Amino acid sequence: MEGKRWMWIDWLLFSLRCGWYATGLTYYYVYSERLGRLSYLEFATFVSLGFIVPLVFWRPGYSNPTLYALTELILSGGFSIYINIILGINLSTSIILMPILMIGYLLTKRTAPWAIPLFVILLPANRYWTIDNLFSFYLQYIDVLLFFGIGLGFNLITKSQKRYKHLLTENMKQVELIQQQNKALEQYAAEVEKLALLEERNRMARDLHDSIGHHFTSVTVGLDAISYMIESHPKLAAEKLTSLAEVAREGLSEVRRTIHQIAPTEDNLPLTTQLEKLITDFGVHTNTKVGFAVIGAEPTVSPRIKLTFVRCLQECLTNSKRHGEASSISATIHFSEEMMELKVTNNGKRMESDIWGFGLTAMKNRLEELNGTLRIENIVNEGVTVVCTLPLRG
Repeated sequence: MEGKRWMWIDWLLFSLRCGWYATGLTYYYVYSERLGRLSYLEFATFVSLGFIVPLVFWRPGYSNPTLYALTELILSGGFSIYINIILGINLSTSIILMPILMIGYLLTKRTAPWAIPLFVILLPANRYWTIDNLFSFYLQYIDVLLFFGIGLGFNLITKSQKRYKHLLTENMKQVELIQQQNKALEQYAAEVEKLALLEERNRMARDLHDSIGHHFTSVTVGLDAISYMIESHPKLAAEKLTSLAEVAREGLSEVRRTIHQIAPTEDNLPLTTQLEKLITDFGVHTNTKVGFAVIGAEPTVSPRIKLTFVRCLQECLTNSKRHGEASSISATIHFSEEMMELKVTNNGKRMESDIWGFGLTAMKNRLEELNGTLRIENIVNEGVTVVCTLPLRG
């Protein structure tokens, strides 16, 4: 059972079928004597039933090849057997040719095993009792095969067009799906671009905060000290001012490197060398006692890891002086096969709040991006310890 709209082939065959039956009715109305004992009314009744009833099972919007074939077999086939065997009237092959053509057109895998033998072989065989000679009897099979072949050809064309339409529909669905996926990918790419810009903005913000905050903390603390030294020790104050000017210039260079996304020139130096220089400069410029120790052998690490630990130390030193007002700081870098750890301890004020500022949050994010951790511990009496841990494997 199949519901479908008629194609041009269906309408063509319907027109041929109408013309065929109309021509037959007209011909035997004019030559009614050829009907023999069969009256024209009986002939017209049988032909009309053979034309109308099968249309119940083959019409626009509905097609049932099995019931159509059975209807044609009962009506047209039964009428052919009736006039040839019972009445002994020879009305030629025209009675069964159009049904045979339609069987070829509506043939399916389900109807083929029984429809082909019945309509193509057995049904024409009933004319054996009325046909003039055996040559004409066998010759009629040429017409039968021709009409069946025409119907079968239309059948193959129809199926080919159906497959083409099905493929076209599937292709259109695929095109629509691809368009939807492209839109989704475009939206995803736009979101990725936004996230990338946001991440880069945050990275630059962290770099600026860590580097500029560190440098200007040194400058600020140093200037505060110079204000007291100008009158009592002017020469020492001038030297200190010169040193702070160099720190400010380094801060400006750091800003430029960050803006232009240029890695610090010290990236090729060992991490311990960079940390030691940072601590030495900070201690000199802020008059703070800063100790530094190295445990274990420094492994070869990426510039990103070096920069992360440099920024962490900068933030620890800056917070110790700015917020903790520490006078003594100690930093230890510990290397092992599994991990590396930076521990910074100061004797400044304790952290009374669990709310972290921008600097600590940026430090924590830097470490977590490398699967590291940040831990802050308040010392019992006074001071804070910051521990930055980073795994070297995995």
